[in-house]
Amino acid sequence: MPQVAGLRLGVPLSLSGRHSRFGEQARLGLDVWWSFDESVELVVEDDRSDPGVLEDVLRRLSARCDILLGPYSTQLTRRAGSVAAALGRVIWNHGGSGDDVQAAHPGHVISVLTPAGRYAEPFLRHLAEHGDRSPLWIAEGKGSFGRQVAAGAAACAHEVGVPVTRVRAGDALPAGGDWNLLCAGSFGEDVEVIKRAGTPRVVCAVAAGVREFGEAVHDPRG
Repeated sequence: MPQVAGLRLGVPLSLSGRHSRFGEQARLGLDVWWSFDESVELVVEDDRSDPGVLEDVLRRLSARCDILLGPYSTQLTRRAGSVAAALGRVIWNHGGSGDDVQAAHPGHVISVLTPAGRYAEPFLRHLAEHGDRSPLWIAEGKGSFGRQVAAGAAACAHEVGVPVTRVRAGDALPAGGDWNLLCAGSFGEDVEVIKRAGTPRVVCAVAAGVREFGEAVHDPRG
């Protein structure tokens, strides 16, 4: 009886450039997964954190792979969705949580992530369930991802009765009093905000999900 050839899984990841710390973590996770089922051939190529390079990489992977995973970052996934639609392929989106990215190219992008606009919902529900109505300061990054996280958080805060002040990641924060902090920016922006934040009651940072966060801030436990 002839053997069925194994699947080939293609993944563009940022193994160099500005997103490399996240691409390396994704690569490690895929390597662990592959170790449990080596019948699947895993093909990873470096997109160098660059949309133009990503497009070239994704086209190469499409020509030789059965299944395609998307890259890390909303910006790169935005380009990947356009390429997948042009090629008539489907990509599994595990790294771009922007609201617009997840809604784009129906039939060509399947997202497994919570949309950016809903990132803060569990945090806001936690505050409300514990009766914490202290003012929430939202420090948003300069990109569309940060704006989407901040906008969703502000809307949810309004629903649960938490007062909100939205500021840019580099703006001044309260010097004292009872207040909570939500950081919604890039890894570097979140780390810098937390270093300057003083003593908020509770802190929620998107960057806290990254392994290096514990080494980048003074006290990752708050």
